[in-house]
Amino acid sequence: MLRLCVAICLYFVFSVGFAHAQTVSLRPRIEANSSAVTMGEVFDGVPSEIAGRALSPAPAPGQVGSLQVSMLSAAASAAGLDFTPPPGVRAVQVIRPGGARATLPATSGGQTIADAAVRRGDFVNLVYEAPGMSLNMRARALEDGAIGQGIRLINTASNRTIDAVVTGPGAARANP
Repeated sequence: MLRLCVAICLYFVFSVGFAHAQTVSLRPRIEANSSAVTMGEVFDGVPSEIAGRALSPAPAPGQVGSLQVSMLSAAASAAGLDFTPPPGVRAVQVIRPGGARATLPATSGGQTIADAAVRRGDFVNLVYEAPGMSLNMRARALEDGAIGQGIRLINTASNRTIDAVVTGPGAARANP
């Protein structure tokens, strides 16, 4: 009986020593494709049975969020994965495609944020045009935008969000 107990103990000691966790690494670009960020979206080399596990809520469509590397290390360890964080990295960015920005056509002039005619937080003269009428109102920009680009504004009188197109410095147009 003693030999059997010793044999079982040795089996467990050696089998645990030879079991290696699956080694994973961070993906160079982390994209959340649903309402949650999953293990498979963050790590390369994740087994398929673990890849769908949710780590955190995803950012809103068209937005960027971040995940702390300490949280990623803990999640990898809990899943039995071997993950060594890159030195000096404390957080990683998570991108969620979609939203209004993803549906805008590319501008032919290759405009960048530096070309913005409207900056986030600026007050903008917003013109709302419908057949037979034209309204002018003051709105605040919720994001940067170049001429011809769609942006979101907030009507300062009603606090409603409005989608508009930048028509010039400090000016935008909204249509019904």
